[in-house]
Amino acid sequence: MSKPLEILRENLLEHPSVRAWSVTGPKRVEPESIAVINPWKRNQFFGTYKSGVYRLEGVGPAGSAVIAKRCPLHTAAVERLIYEEFLPQLPLRTLGYYGSVKEPDGRSGWLFLEEATGESYSPLKPEHRALAARWLAAVHQSGRHLDWQRRLPNRRPERFLELLRSCRIRVSEYLTTPDLPSDGATVLPRVVQQCDLVEAHWNELETICQSAPNTLVHGDFVIKNLCVRPAANGPELLVFDWEYAGWGAPSADLAQATGGVASPDLAVYRSCLEDSTTIGDEIQVRRLAACGRLFRVVETMYWACLGMVPGPTLWLHGPISELRVYSERMAQALSEVGWTKPS
Repeated sequence: MSKPLEILRENLLEHPSVRAWSVTGPKRVEPESIAVINPWKRNQFFGTYKSGVYRLEGVGPAGSAVIAKRCPLHTAAVERLIYEEFLPQLPLRTLGYYGSVKEPDGRSGWLFLEEATGESYSPLKPEHRALAARWLAAVHQSGRHLDWQRRLPNRRPERFLELLRSCRIRVSEYLTTPDLPSDGATVLPRVVQQCDLVEAHWNELETICQSAPNTLVHGDFVIKNLCVRPAANGPELLVFDWEYAGWGAPSADLAQATGGVASPDLAVYRSCLEDSTTIGDEIQVRRLAACGRLFRVVETMYWACLGMVPGPTLWLHGPISELRVYSERMAQALSEVGWTKPS
């Protein structure tokens, strides 16, 4: 869990997180303090809200902390589905779930969870990557037996194609902007060219993804959403933040070496699949992971380009700086699959 931005110690019963927590009927309502991990706030450009995360000290079982997460109602519905209906059936250690509450505004809701404590996950540790692989194999294997296509957001290849096209459109609108930041004239055309190249090969990506059954996917299987906790039978992986969970090929969860992803051990993942007909061999797993790496970069480029909004040229500095980093990652991902020109 990230370090708090602020610690609140006064008027705690009036805080929205505590008011919502009280609705769940806990033994203890008032926390010792409230740590603001991420504040619930509105994006002034898009009118959307970023999830807020708060740690309520001392209100959980045996005086433990409770994580209170406020998120848009549609996101809260997805996470609630995962915590209430999916995770309890898994043969895995999962975070304690203490309930959910809708806000009176009708636009947001709260989730209350056990705090994930333990060692920070590191893709540099083989034992951590093996844990991640075993965890994913169990989730993907169980998830594909669900009939949740209509209950979860679309995480199939066509969704990433939409993001790719939206990214290219947004970036193209700024190609001729006067007084672009110094690297804008280089970065923006390169991003457009990369989007063209990926779309030219899109049928190949779809074919690879179709070789594996659709399943429930975490969607944001990255270092910051994982920790490793010691246990009697060996270390356990704790996974949280299901905001981007959805239904699709397991590709993005398997992504390697880009943007803080967990980089699960692909050989271990394949060996843990009970049904060998699901994914034929490790080569197929590596192809799926390569697709996932491209999908992850497309998604990050999309989010960066959303920051390109009308206004002073100064506002473009941040998005272009991010796109420069993501464009370099895209070049690496394209090199991995051997795509240097349209098919």
